[in-house]
Amino acid sequence: MRPVGTGNDPSRSRYRDDWDAAADHWNVIGEIARRRGFKLYTHNHDQAYNFLLDRGPLDDQGRPTRSSGKRMLEYFFEISDPRAVWFQFDIFWAHVAQHRYRTYVDASGRERRDIFDPAQTVARRARRFPLFHAKDGERTGEPPGEGMGWAMVPFGQGDIDFARFFTEIGNRGNYVPLWEQDNAPSSTDPGQSLRFAEISYEALSRLRSRRRR
Repeated sequence: MRPVGTGNDPSRSRYRDDWDAAADHWNVIGEIARRRGFKLYTHNHDQAYNFLLDRGPLDDQGRPTRSSGKRMLEYFFEISDPRAVWFQFDIFWAHVAQHRYRTYVDASGRERRDIFDPAQTVARRARRFPLFHAKDGERTGEPPGEGMGWAMVPFGQGDIDFARFFTEIGNRGNYVPLWEQDNAPSSTDPGQSLRFAEISYEALSRLRSRRRR
């Protein structure tokens, strides 16, 4: 399996300089991996789709306090080498980001609204995503911007429209969706992980079968 990577975002900072440093690092190690026949990837969580702080007045430490409206990982896509840096897209956490990060304050102090579309952010650069975490979730009913908005459930039992997602991103056949569910283990139900794995495997298999037709 050619892709190798990390289960975390390139940076947890909201400042552009830190993302620039992360890209410099990833471009170097990604090139090392590429020369050896691997695809080095980074894995997203919802925080990576928050907005950069890269505009406006500076705080006491000389850091910007407002935003251009650029999302952190979107910026990383632009400054990382597409030949050497790849991504594993976590579909569940992207939907959490869609729920949580909807507004930013621009350089003039005005609040701006921008709704994140998980499918479209992949579709614009689909070939940089060899792997996906196909993690399902059901809506919690929390108002937009409050809480996570989603709760993890076995694949196929949630509200995420995976058929629409994989249709919209295109690039059929050039990626691998992997099931993951962080809350599958149970201290009171030792068989829960295996049961959820079976449920999710069957649902993911049905989805893949429909897409091949």
